[in-house]
Amino acid sequence: MRSFLMVILASTFGMAAIGGAQAQSSDTRIASMPFGECLSIISEAAQEMDEEPVKLVNTSDVVTARIQASDGFVTVSCDRSASKITLTKSPVPEAAGMTAAR
Repeated sequence: MRSFLMVILASTFGMAAIGGAQAQSSDTRIASMPFGECLSIISEAAQEMDEEPVKLVNTSDVVTARIQASDGFVTVSCDRSASKITLTKSPVPEAAGMTAAR
C-alpha cells in the first residue's frame, strides 16, 4: 500500500499544494480539489489497486470510498461544498484478527 499511496499522495497533493494543503497527520492528507477531480481519484485508485471501492457515503455533496490494499485500506473522501479531498491510509487491525490479503 505504501508505494501506491505515496504515488497517489505525491501526484494529488503535489498539484494541490498550489491551492494550499491543510493541516494533516502522517496517515491523513487534506487538500483543496474540485469535486469532479476528487471523484476521478477514487476511480483511478480503485483501478490501480484492481479493487472495487466500497462506498461508505454516497450523496450529491459527499462521497467517501474505501479501497482495499495489500496491507490495509485507503479511504478517499470528496466534499463538493468545501472543494476538498481527504485521503487516509489505515493498516489492518491485527488485534481484530483481520487481514487485507487478496
